[in-house]
Amino acid sequence: MRVLSIGDSRRDELEPRVGGVALLGSIENWSTTTSGEPLHLIASFPARFLGIERGRDEFVSVFSFYSKRHYFLDRVTYHGDPSEMRVIEGEGTTRVVFHDRQCEVFEANTIPTRRLIAGELAERAFQGSGLGGFPGFLQNESIAIDSRFEFALQLYGGDFPEGWSDIFGLSDAVGYLFVDKLAGEGLFFVQAT
Repeated sequence: MRVLSIGDSRRDELEPRVGGVALLGSIENWSTTTSGEPLHLIASFPARFLGIERGRDEFVSVFSFYSKRHYFLDRVTYHGDPSEMRVIEGEGTTRVVFHDRQCEVFEANTIPTRRLIAGELAERAFQGSGLGGFPGFLQNESIAIDSRFEFALQLYGGDFPEGWSDIFGLSDAVGYLFVDKLAGEGLFFVQAT
């Protein structure tokens, strides 16, 4: 796994980043849960950042539910219990969208834009933000994830900009992204220790 750091606030929506606007434009409206609650754009990056080359200028945007006022951790976490995944999928509390680059769409309460920077290989098991390889400290390594999905990256809540370290419910929670590179689909969930 390569260490992934969250850098400065330079605004370039075409770079890998956390927060900011989604380049969904005319494709669709802002992502919401099945009950209409807006999701937050966690990260967006060119698909090639994840090693996905499908012959187009494709992006991957990751959305997740967040509330400053109400407890929501149980709505986005998956530790292997099928009922947890039913909540995520049934309520639509996380969403991964593969899309062509379009015009900017934003939600009123956005995470400040910060660059994602892929660094050196981690020397040992890694619990912070990271790219590729094997997920660091994934609880229950035999977790039931469809075999077509492969690990892409993980984001550590404590790495997010000031005021957003609880984006996954707790500042020490980790969000995991798995992708099906051929189908252009993804799965995102959170784990907390």
